[in-house]
Amino acid sequence: MAWYLQSMIEQPSVSWDQGFHGSEHPDTAALRIRKAYVDTMIGLKRENMERVYTYLTELMDKAKEELGHARGGNAEHRRAALRQHIDETVAYLKGQALEVTAPPKGADGHYVLDEVAGFFGKVKCVLDQWYDSHLIAMYDEMVILTNLKK
Repeated sequence: MAWYLQSMIEQPSVSWDQGFHGSEHPDTAALRIRKAYVDTMIGLKRENMERVYTYLTELMDKAKEELGHARGGNAEHRRAALRQHIDETVAYLKGQALEVTAPPKGADGHYVLDEVAGFFGKVKCVLDQWYDSHLIAMYDEMVILTNLKK
């Protein structure tokens, strides 16, 4: 075994040009940089989408919890909290250029509880469609950025 290691050490190494050591081929560098750019762009867009989706989903979960409490007996403060969650959801969706009509309000200024569940369903449907359309647009952009499609 020792003679094999000694013979490996004594063999002359391949000589490379002076500029080759520690450098990267220009085509490889271009591909690496392009991949890093595409990964960064996708990450930024995906992060924003995830943030919006998570925020609205958590807001809807809080509103659903308030709806459960608001259906109880004397729950005026719960109805006020539910109204605040619904108003915030509608405003946030409007800020994302998504129009969802709020449920109708009763004579007391609070939302009609029987209509709120349908509102939650509409919001979830609109939110899922928004998320899916953004994923498709992001995929199409990625395909263009990687020169797979013009």
